[in-house]
Amino acid sequence: MPVITFSREMGSGGSDIAQAVAERLGLRLAGREIINQAAIQAGVPEVALAEIDELGLLGMHPRPAALRLYRETAADLIGKLAGQGNLLFIGRAGQVILGGRPGVLHVRVIAPRSMRIERVQTHCHVSPEVATALVDASDRSRAAYLRRHYRVRWDDPSLFDLVLNMSQITIPAAVELVCLAAQSVTRAGTEIDA
Repeated sequence: MPVITFSREMGSGGSDIAQAVAERLGLRLAGREIINQAAIQAGVPEVALAEIDELGLLGMHPRPAALRLYRETAADLIGKLAGQGNLLFIGRAGQVILGGRPGVLHVRVIAPRSMRIERVQTHCHVSPEVATALVDASDRSRAAYLRRHYRVRWDDPSLFDLVLNMSQITIPAAVELVCLAAQSVTRAGTEIDA
């Protein structure tokens, strides 16, 4: 019953890797929808809008109490989903929330900034300037989310079991590496439980 948390930089290929790993291992994918579920359960819909607004275009600034309630509710939902197993959780600080939990693999996918900008430019059909702005805004937003809610650096390698730099690794090779690591971590988690 593998559980994998997946952090990725925009344009790194991480979303494609996560999707392929989930399909290959038969895992449920979860991520952004947790924001909405947690905000609805906590009764703080303004948090969902603020957290979905990665570029900060809406200018939403929820109250600290609403953010705390959202964070607690999201952590509870993520914990419950992980408890069911067969889960690949994308983003939303899964590596922090499930950190230290036996049998959970924490993966981060990175790539050189120039490669990420080029991929975003190609994928989104935008100019290099727009692609650069998107990558930089995404990086700032993700870093701010982890700092604001959990007081950790988003790129701290100690939060992850496996960090893949896609500068020389193909997506199929990355999928293979994650699947092998998931099998190893799942076996280790089973041995700990026994």
